[in-house]
Amino acid sequence: MDNNSRPNPKRKGRSLQRQMALDVLFESDLRGTDLRALLEERRVVSTHMVPIGDYGVTIVSTYADNAADVDSMIEAASPKWSIERMSIVDRCLLRVGATELMFLGVDLPVVASEVKSLARDISTDRAVPFLMGVINRIGEIRAGETAGLNDDIEQLPVTGHHPEP
Repeated sequence: MDNNSRPNPKRKGRSLQRQMALDVLFESDLRGTDLRALLEERRVVSTHMVPIGDYGVTIVSTYADNAADVDSMIEAASPKWSIERMSIVDRCLLRVGATELMFLGVDLPVVASEVKSLARDISTDRAVPFLMGVINRIGEIRAGETAGLNDDIEQLPVTGHHPEP
């Protein structure tokens, strides 16, 4: 995902916007720049020389508003891997998917399919099963929350580390 990358010509609509949102999250994470400032730049022109559209903006701004909750959910769904240990690409793919699942009302099968498609294009072959496992676990956690089944589960702190006994 360098500045010379171009959108996948097969992607259109929301799929393209997910890719563009991923690009913004990736660039911000890689450079350590302010996510909201970068998003404003990309609303005018993206690394693809095409402005990011409304749905891409929605994904990025929703993640920015809820970053701690999204990252905490990712860590809860992948207890053996901290956010910092994940590659930037995989971390950003999970952030896009988790944001859609948690805050944008996108169904798990759609999110899983989109994350898998993006991962196959820009991540490693070994990452796909890991990403699918985390996305599916987030879907299970969300389904349990919706059904009230997780009410008795102790909430993990934002860091994902368990407190000392």
